[in-house]
Amino acid sequence: MDENRGHKKKGNRLLGKFLRVFLLAFTVLVLIVAIGAGVYILLARNSDDKGNKTKDPSDSETVTDKNGEVTKGNDLEKITTFAIFGTDIEGYRTDVVMLLFFNKETKKINIISIPRDTMVSIPDDLYESILTKRSDMNKTIKVNEIPAYVEKDERNESSVKVLESMLGYDIDYYMNLNLDGFKTIVDLVGPIEVNIPFDMVYSDPIQDLYINLKAGVQEINGAQAEELIRYRKGYNNGDLGRIDMQHEFMKAFVKKLLSVENKMNIVNIAAAVLVNLETNFDSAINYVNYIDDVSPENITIDVLPGEAQMLDRSYYVYDYEATKLLLNNIVNGTLELVDPETLVDAKTLSISVQNGAGISGLARSFKEKLLGEGYKVTEATDYTSSDVVTTKLLVPTEAVGDELATYFDNPVIEVDKTL
Repeated sequence: MDENRGHKKKGNRLLGKFLRVFLLAFTVLVLIVAIGAGVYILLARNSDDKGNKTKDPSDSETVTDKNGEVTKGNDLEKITTFAIFGTDIEGYRTDVVMLLFFNKETKKINIISIPRDTMVSIPDDLYESILTKRSDMNKTIKVNEIPAYVEKDERNESSVKVLESMLGYDIDYYMNLNLDGFKTIVDLVGPIEVNIPFDMVYSDPIQDLYINLKAGVQEINGAQAEELIRYRKGYNNGDLGRIDMQHEFMKAFVKKLLSVENKMNIVNIAAAVLVNLETNFDSAINYVNYIDDVSPENITIDVLPGEAQMLDRSYYVYDYEATKLLLNNIVNGTLELVDPETLVDAKTLSISVQNGAGISGLARSFKEKLLGEGYKVTEATDYTSSDVVTTKLLVPTEAVGDELATYFDNPVIEVDKTL
């Protein structure tokens, strides 16, 4: 009996990740384009709870990251930031944590998915409050554990506070979705037309899972969509193929969501989501005009840069410098997809300064200058064989070259990705 329950839990986890990301992304789209009753439901829900309202993004204020490099105020009113949480039924564990940035000028959406095992440090004031009830509480925990240590009506605000402390960035609104109802929502929006790449047949009575889909272009309902997303075998490139199929389904779903008939039905669709939603997004009515500008092509998703590590227990340790670069890329308004592997912080590199200008001591002078700015210079050498007229920067990425170029006079930047 216990073994069967274990199999069922594992089966639920197989479905979990995609469905949760799907529902969360869908919910944000619905809320952005919500009209009529959907908007008024949101307004009514929050009218009696003024204390839970976060700052409106139009407020004139400046917020910086830990190094003072990410600002938000009047110059960045165009970007609205949402913290999105997906919790278990009891609400004690956050299964999904995401940040969504909506650029009102470019109409683009950028999502950062934060692994639920991400290691975070609880801000001092919140930690002191928790200690009054849990004296054995550690200051360092996983991001998904925050709701378990605070009062029920403080879970969302506390999670937001921890994220703001971790990232050094102000969050405008939160949304917390109870992750039931995937098939219902697909049925409301669909059927969804997809191209199933091959026959998918699988049976597992222990998980109560039965998949039987035929290859080809077809319209699928909610139950079939669940089968498609849960199927894991048969892709030529393994898990990457399954992820690609999920992305294709997401695009098809969003396309159908934004169709004329669903725009007219958006109130009913929004209501189906709002049943399971907690939010302080009481400015939804201000986003109605963006309904015609939201498209699948304008949505990009990144994962918080970092890696899994085994410390006192298993954590996902985020890379602060790479995360800062990713955030800067977003708040500067580019919102292009950024591969975390391409994010290189120049101050973590070993720099060699080689002087061929014929001026003795010039290499040492630049070394000291760069050291003073926080860079790591491992070599400073003067060459006297021939004078070099133009400064050349040999760097691993163009972004690193642009950063270092500010310390030299019209240098030539040469990118060598092997560095």
